Amino acid sequence: METTRQIRVATQADAAGILAIYAPIVEATATSFEAEPPTLEEMQGRIERTLMQYPWLVCVEGDRVLGYVYGSSFRARHAYQWSVEVSVYIHPEAQGQGVGRRLYTELFALLRRQGYISAYAGATLPNPGSVRLHESMGFEPCGTFPMVGYKHGAWHSVGFWHLLLQPPPENLSDPIPFPLLDK
Repeated sequence: METTRQIRVATQADAAGILAIYAPIVEATATSFEAEPPTLEEMQGRIERTLMQYPWLVCVEGDRVLGYVYGSSFRARHAYQWSVEVSVYIHPEAQGQGVGRRLYTELFALLRRQGYISAYAGATLPNPGSVRLHESMGFEPCGTFPMVGYKHGAWHSVGFWHLLLQPPPENLSDPIPFPLLDK
């Protein structure tokens, strides 16, 4: 029986599969600046809190999570509310197979419908795979924070990329919380 890859909204039941991707990144790389992987309960809480305003999507094959993507607050001040920070993580065995592109395509469509104008993505440098994915999706580099994080005995810089999701409308309204979006 052939299994197909599906993109859908994440649930708390996906937390273990998400952690299977994320925990090794936290432990072995500077891609994430977290010092310790979150617990299963913490990851479940992150999914729940994120979905109160932003999409969190997973790409699954059967019951296996191959990758995930989500939006989050870019900055806390009111004037930033039309900007969103996006993050994507792909299982090493699924990298280079279009999973990240499919996830981002679905995420951006939802963010546009919610009323977001700009998306920003950060990547610890060097990270040629992340840079390639973001630039292939239309992101443009917009700055680098040199030596902004210290992990695994070294200082690391973080680059940021910007994507205009859509031109601002004449009559700007607050972004629609994800649970209220007609899906």
